[in-house]
Amino acid sequence: MKHLLFSNLKGYKHKWIRSDIMAALVVTAIAIPESLGFAVIVGLPVQTGLYCALLAPVIFAAFTSSRRLVVGADSATAALVASGGAMIAIAGTSEYANAIAVLGILTGALLLLMSAFRFGFLADLISQTVLVGFVSGVGIQLLIGKLPEMLGLHTHGTIIDKLIFLANNLRHIEIAPAILSTIVVAIIVVGWKYRWPGALLALVGTILATKFFNLPTFGIEVIGAVPQGLPSLHMPMITPAMITTLLPAAFSIAIVILAQSLAVIRNAAARHEEKVKDNQDLLALGLANITSAFIGGFAINGSPPRTSAGEMAGGKSQLINVIMAALIGIVLVFATGLFQYVPGACLAAVVFTIGLHLLKIGELKKIWAMRKTEFGIAMLALICVALMGVQKGIMIAVLISLVERLRRQYHPHDEVLLKDQEYTEWTALRLSDGKRHRLHEAPAGLLVYRFNEALFFENASYFLKRVTKTIKSAKEPVNFFVLDASAITDIDYTAAKTLVRLSSQLSADNIEFGIAHVSPHLNSVLKRYKLTDIITIFPSLRFAIKAYTKKHITSKDRIAAINLFPHEYVVIGGGVLEILGIRETVELDLVVNQKTYKRLNSHHWKEYIQDSGKKILSRRGYKVMLDWVGRDLKVLQKSAIVVDGIPVMGLEQLISCKAQLGRKKDLEDILSIKNYIREHQTEKKTTAVQLKLAVA
Repeated sequence: MKHLLFSNLKGYKHKWIRSDIMAALVVTAIAIPESLGFAVIVGLPVQTGLYCALLAPVIFAAFTSSRRLVVGADSATAALVASGGAMIAIAGTSEYANAIAVLGILTGALLLLMSAFRFGFLADLISQTVLVGFVSGVGIQLLIGKLPEMLGLHTHGTIIDKLIFLANNLRHIEIAPAILSTIVVAIIVVGWKYRWPGALLALVGTILATKFFNLPTFGIEVIGAVPQGLPSLHMPMITPAMITTLLPAAFSIAIVILAQSLAVIRNAAARHEEKVKDNQDLLALGLANITSAFIGGFAINGSPPRTSAGEMAGGKSQLINVIMAALIGIVLVFATGLFQYVPGACLAAVVFTIGLHLLKIGELKKIWAMRKTEFGIAMLALICVALMGVQKGIMIAVLISLVERLRRQYHPHDEVLLKDQEYTEWTALRLSDGKRHRLHEAPAGLLVYRFNEALFFENASYFLKRVTKTIKSAKEPVNFFVLDASAITDIDYTAAKTLVRLSSQLSADNIEFGIAHVSPHLNSVLKRYKLTDIITIFPSLRFAIKAYTKKHITSKDRIAAINLFPHEYVVIGGGVLEILGIRETVELDLVVNQKTYKRLNSHHWKEYIQDSGKKILSRRGYKVMLDWVGRDLKVLQKSAIVVDGIPVMGLEQLISCKAQLGRKKDLEDILSIKNYIREHQTEKKTTAVQLKLAVA
């Protein structure tokens, strides 16, 4: 066990501490108001939401393999916790609080069992479409559930009951709570747009308004006194009957934690080329949930928005969780007196905006446009969760995923057809048409890989791992990766996103990506997902090899082809290195101004939105964006240099950006750039000496 403690801090650099502190401040600003809202969803006192962010994140940080995941109370699990606790007692009673603690211990125990039996692979068996439907259903429950409270009304029951109650009591709406709730929602939504801590600003604003304007005199209720100080350890009362009743709910919560947390961990690890250990992370999540239960908290989960906020703020390690916990502890000891002034309508509005955030309209539209059958699955999960409750809904959603899993193979056979200039016997025979034609020597830098099954959500992660491992195992540098798709009959939405991620990964490593032996049906699927705009499609493997041996299209040629004025763009990344003669690149990356971006977008350049929300225009051989590593066109132009009439970013700034990205290829590029600078400085000195001698 000792070797697991803070293993994620291996290789930590002291210079990162400042970035981690700043990231922890940002994450804490988000966590405080959200945690209060999640406690309201569960039906516990508001301080219990903060208890979830107190000791559990420290335990998680100590045992996880992930450097990036931020944990705490979460909306999806909070709704499941409330549903489970309600099977034992009524919210607000001591029996209910005891049931929530038992539920947390059971959830943690199940996660520990999943870790012990190496069940981390279960995260691959729940499709993206089911998760989108489930989370959106929870969002609808929160939106409708908190709307009466925002309007100064009080009711209980299902969302149908609440809708009927609202329709019959519109004339009884309280104006003051309704206005306050509307203002809070507006502040939070505007905060999303401008990346402000909108929820924290709204919380502070309503506290000040209560103190100075005495809001209760206007009919606005406040939550009242909140206990000051840190929570104490408490062992809940557990009975066999209670375990039997709560076990299905605990299993539902554990499945959601597994699926959501591991998905966030994998995405963050892929962006930073970090290793993932699913079962170790399940161990950390299990211990964290048990810890939360013992100090009066409830289920904790990986938080996608807080993890993303920590990354964007420059966070590098699990010290974010540790520092956040310390800050929450300070708040509990010294600042809980302020919470007595928080209006109930404010917390209801915070929960309402959480529901808005969970409602994945954009994702549902994409799924509808790309694959109608998967949209039907997503909507079935959404409707079941919204109408039948989160517990039954998630069970049905999991069942849907398992049925889908039975229809497809998980780990199909695959093979490498060409690597390190060596064909397999079957490939050589295939490319030479039996014995009719002599096969030429295999070109260097070409790798051909065959995947013998349709690409779906259950094998997409496996496919990405196999491709990555195959490329890394090559003895010679790989310049062109070709996927033989002769056995791939279909691609679903999750797998399409995986291909987009693979394309970005290969592009960052300066490897061109092509797909050969594409059937007419598969080609139409690739076009529907707009993958043909970023991946080169070949009718056969012979055509792919022939295309690879043709003349390389240079960055200068690509610049000339799109007719941009020098003031409209700056070349970034690998394109700079190619223009300077350091190395070749397969794609030209540009940062442009808003006007140029809109013009290219209107000329049928395809726009993609990354997981971080960044927008990129793509066309085969090009990537166009408004900023790169936080630097827009104006910033880049200040240090840009002009080479043969082409503006490229300054080398010192390029080194800084690549150091910030920190991928293996970026670090190799930094060494090449520094060597280039040294060589040119030497050439200048030699030329100067020669000029002096000539004058003498």
